[in-house]
Amino acid sequence: MNIEQELHKHLFQQREEQTQHLEYNLEFQFYNAVASGDMETVSRYCTAEQDETVYDGTEYGRLSENRLQNARYHFVVAVALITRVCVEQGMERETAYTLSDILIQRMDRLTTVPEISALHNAMIRDFTRRMQEVRRAHAYSIHVSKAISYISAHLHEKLTTQDIADAISLNRSYLSTLFRREIGKTLHQYLLSAKLQSAAQLLTTSEIPLSEIGAYYGFASQSHFIQCFQRETGLTPMEYRRKFYQRSEVSDSKNG
Repeated sequence: MNIEQELHKHLFQQREEQTQHLEYNLEFQFYNAVASGDMETVSRYCTAEQDETVYDGTEYGRLSENRLQNARYHFVVAVALITRVCVEQGMERETAYTLSDILIQRMDRLTTVPEISALHNAMIRDFTRRMQEVRRAHAYSIHVSKAISYISAHLHEKLTTQDIADAISLNRSYLSTLFRREIGKTLHQYLLSAKLQSAAQLLTTSEIPLSEIGAYYGFASQSHFIQCFQRETGLTPMEYRRKFYQRSEVSDSKNG
């Protein structure tokens, strides 16, 4: 059976069983929580460490018929994505990738699913704690920090600068002035940039159609999304995906 036949077979089975992978909006809420140092939200995503079947659920996808190997693959994918997101959000690159290598090597020595699950929880908490330190190092004012956290948690909504100001009970013009002073961008510019950077993550880590990504982040039209994205990155969304999209090594080895 070739890959195309196998793909159609699995999609048919999933429709019949009414199962699907974790929705990407929930998945990226998790990654945004890690990148913003939101330990409370991240803790809700921790796995049940003593559960041998923790990676068997349909939201994870089955990367191997072997339960232990499946857990290993999911750990590698999670570390790779979290590392990339954290680097894009300000973590020092060499620190992030060296930490990723150490964690994968440590996982490789483990022999049970509960051990891998426990390391997975420790891994996401460690990255989240480090991102808290990255955020603190910027020394933003309390108002700007609150606004950044609010934006991070609501990127997929059709936010306005007034919505953000209202959420933290501050005058919109004053908040925008604070952003320009501390970050070098107005509130509107920061909001747009945050949406586009998050969209860029989806372009390089998923095969979600461009039209869905633009709509997900609240752009009025596909042409507006393309125009804004090109202004932000110097590339159209399609060019950006072609240049930076990478399949995980796990997927490549299985499809080889």
